[in-house]
Amino acid sequence: MEIRQLGPEDAQAFAACRLEALQKDPDAFGSTYEDERNRTLEEWQERLTQTPGENAFFGAFEKGEIVGTIGFFRHKGRKVRHKGAIVSMYVREVHRGSGVAAGLMHAALDYIRGLGDVDQVQLAVVTTNPAAVRFYEKMGFQTYGFEKRALKVGEHYFDETHMYMLIE
Repeated sequence: MEIRQLGPEDAQAFAACRLEALQKDPDAFGSTYEDERNRTLEEWQERLTQTPGENAFFGAFEKGEIVGTIGFFRHKGRKVRHKGAIVSMYVREVHRGSGVAAGLMHAALDYIRGLGDVDQVQLAVVTTNPAAVRFYEKMGFQTYGFEKRALKVGEHYFDETHMYMLIE
C-alpha cells in the first residue's frame, strides 16, 4: 500500500472515491452526493491544489487504485491558526480493518506535525458510527463535545461527537 499527498493530477481518482463515500455513507459527511456530483474536473483539481501549510489531502493506493482518503484544513483566523481539522476520512469497505485508515491518519498527522505551528487537531464524527469513534480514540483523539442534530438527511437528524488531539 502506498500513501501519499494528493495533487491536481489525482482529481479523477479522488472524485470517484469521494462520490462513492457520499453514496455509501451519506450520514457520515457534511456534504451530499447531489452537491458534489456536478463538480467539474477543474473544481476537483482546485480542491487538490495544495496551499502549503493550509490544506492537504492524502490518498491510500493499492495496486494503483485509490482505496481511501483523508483531508486536513487549517483554521483561518489569526487567533485560531494553531488549530486544524481532519475531514473527509473514508476507506473503501473492502479495505476496512486492514490498516488503511491508520496509515492515512498517520500521514495526515505527520504532515500537521511537520508544519510546526499547529498544536491542535479537531474532527467531528457521527454518533451512529461507533467504530469510527473507537478508531479516533485509538489514534489518540479525545471527546470535547457533542452536537445534537448536527446533520440533517431528509427528515432524519444525526448527532456528532467532536474530538481533538493536542500535537506535542
